[in-house]
Amino acid sequence: MKKTPSALVTAVLIGTTLAACGGDGGGAYCGDLESAASAFEDIDGGDVAKLDGAFDTFHQLADEAPDDIKDDWKVVDDAISGVETALGEADLKFSDLPQVQAGELPEGADATKLQGLSSSFAALSDEKFAEASQAIDTHATDVCELEL
Repeated sequence: MKKTPSALVTAVLIGTTLAACGGDGGGAYCGDLESAASAFEDIDGGDVAKLDGAFDTFHQLADEAPDDIKDDWKVVDDAISGVETALGEADLKFSDLPQVQAGELPEGADATKLQGLSSSFAALSDEKFAEASQAIDTHATDVCELEL
C-alpha cells in the first residue's frame, strides 16, 4: 500500500512547486495559479491527508484554464477525479490515507474496493498525466511568467 500514497504525493508535487512561483502573471487564471501556492504548502511535506484541498484547487484551475492549456488541465482533472471517485467507492477520505499507508483499514472502509483505488493512483503517474503536467508547467512559465 505504501506505493499508492507515494505515487499520489509524487503526482501532486507538481503543485507543491507552486510555492516557488514568481512573476506578475496575467489574467484570472495566472493570478489564481500564483495564489494556489498556499493550497499546496499543506502537502509540501507529503501530508496526504490534506490532498482534498489541493485537489479542490486543481479543479478550480482546470475550470478556468485558458483554451490553449484546457485539454492538459482536463487530463490532470480527470485523473484526480478518478482518485476522488475511488476513495468514495472504498468509503475512504483523504484523511484516512495515512492510516491505510500504515497498513490499517479505517472502520467502515471497503477492503474490496482498494484495488480500484490503486489503479486510480496509477493514472497520476502515467505518461499522459506527466505530459499534461509538463505542458501546464511550460504554459505557466511562458504565459503567466511563473517559475514552477
